Amino acid sequence: MSGSAVKRAGEMVKAQVLETAAEMMEVDPAELECRDAVVFLKKNPSVAEPFGKVAREHFVKKGLLVGHGTYAPPKLGGKFKGAPVGTSPAYSFAAQVMEVEVDEETGEITLKHVWDVHDSGTVIHPGLVEGQVHGGLFMGIGEAIFEEVRFDENGRVLNANLSEYRMPTALDIPMLDSVIVESYDQAGPYGAKEVGEGSSVPTEGCVANAVLDATGVLIDSLPLSYEKVWRALKNRKAGGGIK
Repeated sequence: MSGSAVKRAGEMVKAQVLETAAEMMEVDPAELECRDAVVFLKKNPSVAEPFGKVAREHFVKKGLLVGHGTYAPPKLGGKFKGAPVGTSPAYSFAAQVMEVEVDEETGEITLKHVWDVHDSGTVIHPGLVEGQVHGGLFMGIGEAIFEEVRFDENGRVLNANLSEYRMPTALDIPMLDSVIVESYDQAGPYGAKEVGEGSSVPTEGCVANAVLDATGVLIDSLPLSYEKVWRALKNRKAGGGIK
């Protein structure tokens, strides 16, 4: 959402720049374009003015260059979670493969390696995209293994502190190979898609399937705590099935 709002704000600033440059160059604003910090004639790019000079002229005569942009994504429809809101006009896609080790004596899960492939549309800032993908992945790891809110019979939270509410630290993060696959989405700004919590979507299932492959037990509730894994392994050894 913010990307589309920023794009609209930038377009407003650009329109003001072109208007001021048109006055300086005595042409119609429609005849001008702005690129690489230069305002120039579309038909003759050699006729140009530096952006800084145009911005200075605008400030002297009209004040600050200010742009405003708003954006509300369309409602998605349907009854699934998030449908009434439509938090993004263009959702990303991801696939993950994970290697884990499970200690059958304690149920402890050690994440060894993760491979993530992410399609977030047109990449505008590669560093920020990779950071968002990594952050979403680590958030998913926390939800999959460590984080759990516990309640008593009256609905009060029992672990409302960071000493009992476990979260992954840097020591819990596995080796990560991440690949960004570019595409173009008409609904996003410059073809970009969201890249936030979407990168955490496959993680929980990936961890559960890796544990299943390693141990033969399927745990269908989160988090996959060490105790839960240990009890499932004991149940399997006692002939209670894979769950």
